[in-house]
Amino acid sequence: MESVAIVGLGAVGSIYAYLLSEAIGYDNVQIVVDKKRKERYEKSHLYLNKKEVDFNYVTEPTQKADLIIVATKNNQLEDAIKAVKPFVKEDSTFLSLLNGIDSEVVLASHFSKERVIYAFTTALDSTRNENQIFFSTTGIVYFGEYDNSITPRINKIEDLFKKAKINYVVPPNIHLEMWAKFMVNVSINTISAITGATYGECAKNKVIRNLIIETQKEVVALAQKNNIKELDYSYIEKYQKVFASLQHDGKTSMLQDIESNRPTENRWFCIRASELAKELGVPTPLIDALGRLLDVIEDKKAAQSFGKADGNI
Repeated sequence: MESVAIVGLGAVGSIYAYLLSEAIGYDNVQIVVDKKRKERYEKSHLYLNKKEVDFNYVTEPTQKADLIIVATKNNQLEDAIKAVKPFVKEDSTFLSLLNGIDSEVVLASHFSKERVIYAFTTALDSTRNENQIFFSTTGIVYFGEYDNSITPRINKIEDLFKKAKINYVVPPNIHLEMWAKFMVNVSINTISAITGATYGECAKNKVIRNLIIETQKEVVALAQKNNIKELDYSYIEKYQKVFASLQHDGKTSMLQDIESNRPTENRWFCIRASELAKELGVPTPLIDALGRLLDVIEDKKAAQSFGKADGNI
């Protein structure tokens, strides 16, 4: 893996873009942006923990990419796919860091199943405020083939991540681990967005903590009905420890979206889980209620933002 293209320079993508650029050279890590973003980034720059960083921003390829990393939000995926098409060559590999359980399927529908590595990142507490990104850990990237086999390209990505000092795990069952992360997204992300709770409050406030755990139990039941039999309550305990290890005042990406009046990924978390639960006949009353509550909050914020823009509020 000698050339990388990255689309999505948010609180996740920017960290891995920096680590990869430092490891294999900035010219070999192309940050795919449109003309407007390129001008904005080059003018205002990005700061990682107050350190100014510059990237190789490109609107069209200077070289085709061996590895294409997608690090946008789900609602930006279709635009990201259009943007990276010129960077794709015959043996390009896609690695998606999007939350949820659908992005790999979407990428496969555009570029073929054989090109796509299943992946996600966890234990990353990055927070973005305009062009300032703060984090205390670079997290862990989990990745694997659809069939969990160890292929030459898995080994190549391992070598690349070692060189870039990116923490990673190639688990025995990537689908199990993705569902475990989905369990976290559906529960802590949604509940933090509704309550305004930080990572520390999610881990230590008994009422919030218990609500998270009960919601996660519903995801476990849904996963098992969906043939992810290995997902059990031990994963709830595992992620409670992860929450407790993160920066106390750190915030989930969904809470950051709510506070910044950005669209959330509710459709790919609670709403997606509720739809699947109905298909499979699994009761998920907490998930259903949380998804609707967050919809109401988003609608209210969107209305307030629209009113202010019109001068009505």
